[in-house]
Amino acid sequence: MADKEIEIKISQVTTAMMMEVWMEDRMVNDLNKYLDTKHNKDGEDFSSHLVGQISHGEQLKIDTEDKLIQPFIKFVTQLSRTYIDQFCKSIGTPFLDRIPHVHSLWSVHSYERDYNPLHDHGTDTQMGISFTTWTKIPKQIEDNNEFSAQNLYNSSGCCDGFLQFHFGQTSIRGLEELRPPLCKTIKPEVGKLIFFPSWAQHTVYPFEGEGERRTVAGNLNMFPASVVDESEKKRIVL
Repeated sequence: MADKEIEIKISQVTTAMMMEVWMEDRMVNDLNKYLDTKHNKDGEDFSSHLVGQISHGEQLKIDTEDKLIQPFIKFVTQLSRTYIDQFCKSIGTPFLDRIPHVHSLWSVHSYERDYNPLHDHGTDTQMGISFTTWTKIPKQIEDNNEFSAQNLYNSSGCCDGFLQFHFGQTSIRGLEELRPPLCKTIKPEVGKLIFFPSWAQHTVYPFEGEGERRTVAGNLNMFPASVVDESEKKRIVL
């Protein structure tokens, strides 16, 4: 009798799903065109709604009805449904039909030593999707490599200005204990757009030197399709 072939199946347990998309240059340029008319000019301050410690720059509310912003709004609302679709497929459940509505949209204009402490985001609906992108990055951040924990030593500055998500405690002994890291560190890049569940805690590290780190971020309410009228569904859903 022949030996039975050994079958091995690996299951990866995930804490949260994140989705990365790249915007076209035209969309980045339109966002910057809008923000250039607001930054250090007549932009509406939004800092009372945000935890960012932005003492050298500012945090501004974005007008979602502006013609330069509307293509971006359509882009993120449509992609939020893609996010839900991929999430449902990853856990083997039927698609959760939700209609996105912008809860809030803002820009963060960070300069040397500005930072964001650990926080999460809130929405009006139990299901909330948040997103963040960058339209300007200082050269010293741009020149950094992708994050690696091995590069943290010797005051390397390897995560200066980076975005970091925390999903639980991660210890230095984790590798020997076969514990996967419970944080994810993301290098900001112009045009990179990140989607994540609104409950995910995250922080932004400060950086040194000249230049503006310009972020556009927002939250989406995800209403059950059954409570949204047909005209609104047609406006949002392709």
